[in-house]
Amino acid sequence: MKIISAPPGSGKTRRLVAEIEARIKEGVSPYTIIATTFTRESAKEIARRLGGEVSIRTNHGLGYWLVRLARQARGEPVPRVLSEARSLSIIERAIKELDLRFIEPKQVMADLANVRERGGKVEALHPLSRQVAARYTTILAAENLLDFVSILEEARKELANPELKEFLRGQRIFVDEGQDINPRTEWPVLDMLREVADEFVIFSSPSQQIYGFRGACWKALCMSLPDGVKMETMRENHRSTPEIVMAAARLAGPDACHMVATKGSIGEPVRVVDAANAEMEADFVGRQVGKWLDVGITSDKIAILARLHTLLNTIQMALRARDIPFRLVGARRSLFQREETRAVLGYLQMALDPMDDSALESVIDFPPCGIGVRTRYALRGDDRLRWDHLLKALADKDGVRPQVINRILRILDLREHFERVVAEELPLRQTVRRILELSDIPNYLNSEGDFQSTDSINDLVLACGEYRSLGGFVEYLQHEVGKPRDAGGVLLSTLHAAKGLEWQAVIIPGFQEGVLPLDGAEVQEEQNLAFVGMTRAEERLVLTMNRSLPPSRFLAKLPLQAGSWP
Repeated sequence: MKIISAPPGSGKTRRLVAEIEARIKEGVSPYTIIATTFTRESAKEIARRLGGEVSIRTNHGLGYWLVRLARQARGEPVPRVLSEARSLSIIERAIKELDLRFIEPKQVMADLANVRERGGKVEALHPLSRQVAARYTTILAAENLLDFVSILEEARKELANPELKEFLRGQRIFVDEGQDINPRTEWPVLDMLREVADEFVIFSSPSQQIYGFRGACWKALCMSLPDGVKMETMRENHRSTPEIVMAAARLAGPDACHMVATKGSIGEPVRVVDAANAEMEADFVGRQVGKWLDVGITSDKIAILARLHTLLNTIQMALRARDIPFRLVGARRSLFQREETRAVLGYLQMALDPMDDSALESVIDFPPCGIGVRTRYALRGDDRLRWDHLLKALADKDGVRPQVINRILRILDLREHFERVVAEELPLRQTVRRILELSDIPNYLNSEGDFQSTDSINDLVLACGEYRSLGGFVEYLQHEVGKPRDAGGVLLSTLHAAKGLEWQAVIIPGFQEGVLPLDGAEVQEEQNLAFVGMTRAEERLVLTMNRSLPPSRFLAKLPLQAGSWP
């Protein structure tokens, strides 16, 4: 086992991709490589760099893959994964069945999360909550359902099967964002895989651990690691100027405090600006963004990162006053610009016209299945992927990986299932819902914890009710998906949502006590959060505060150029 300490800007993703590519060049099959990361967006980026040849999953996505693998091998039905909204509705059902009153379903859900994810004690729960939790668990088991947390619980049970562990022997496992692993729920699954792996590599940056509220704890995880772990530290920072690296390193732990900048200085110090009040702080932020735009920095290269979303409200008004375009992270993208919507369109096109070649690329791509750019090129050459290419691969299987053959067979099976669903002439909403269930898109999104995308799928199902035929709904989707995308602008985001991203110029407002660090939060993790925010900047970094609260204690550690506004 090896741990690679990879502070921000060190080229960690590039190194992870290079390590996997090196194994493939050595002759290791992409299908014997397991790679996990923290979010589906990160997984998509890593998969893109690898040409789609290796399946990159979140830890929960990996857990669901293991459950699916085991159930299919036994010939048992694969459990469906619930969205958060569906989990809550089953808790409500359990409360009703037990005829309980004066108990809040959301509180039961929070209590369950505290026990299962963060090490809370079952005995500490209200007796009625314990009753509801027991009934909830019984319902899930009886109806072959999994909620987000029980994915990993079930994966651990399946990995106790010696036959499954033997099947997985010899895998090469690469784990990204190791500092964010939950030692109670995620690590036990990874550890059981480590026991039979030929190689197990974790990329980690403890100074960037910011998800303690979700159960992440690097110190606790280290207590569970085996003896003889090899360590490697990446020290070079390729992202930020020396001034930014020097300032941010003052907030870093041992893994990142010795970062070395490889970029040259552009003569821009890290600045802190003290504003008279919150309105003046927002006014300064708007003026600073305007100055950056005037010197040629494009709006999509500028970010404003706040500890709390509410801090961005007055800043939005300041930007609007100057006609500066902006976009909010967390605000839902247009329904028709989402990846899953394009995939839904592909599946519906296939159901409408089973011989339609135009849908094949999107159907193969989503949910991700490890058939990447290189494999698709081998199937189709310079041409567009057609059914003929898939049938030819089935007729001449030499040189085609078994997993590719299985995916092709799965698509052909889906085509037959879709034909039967359409032939039943059910109400359109039922037809669309059934096609989506067969596509496995909702299950995939729920297993990855992407409940916002699940909501967007539900919105599509509701929207189809306005159309008389599947053809009419498909035509509508084609028109909407084909429209130009929304324009970009200055990014407004929370610090948590900014992790893993970078911009040419960054402003962090609210650098003051009670905000950063946030009242009641764990101070070390708040310091990590400030470190994460500062290291998003490539060339320019400005911190702001106002006199409504004392300056953040973190500022005393930083080499800064101070100013005030007005």
